[in-house]
Amino acid sequence: MKRNKKQISVRLAFHDWIRDGESVYGSEEGIELSIGNFHSGTVFSGTIILDDDDANDLLDAINKKAYPAFLMVQASDGFKDGSGDR
Repeated sequence: MKRNKKQISVRLAFHDWIRDGESVYGSEEGIELSIGNFHSGTVFSGTIILDDDDANDLLDAINKKAYPAFLMVQASDGFKDGSGDR
């Protein structure tokens, strides 16, 4: 059964630089990485593609002021779309 997909426009607010689950924001490296637009509070525009059920769940949560937070990885890092695991 083919599921309908929905594109959702999102705003991505930069939060932190993380390595191995720990912030590097306050380190010398983190300071270097934070020069320019990659510092706390910078907002980027993006689009995510979800099936209808997931899109509705996400939008319902956001309307109730519950906001998701994501870890961004390159597509080549082996994560599968929508699987939640490697």
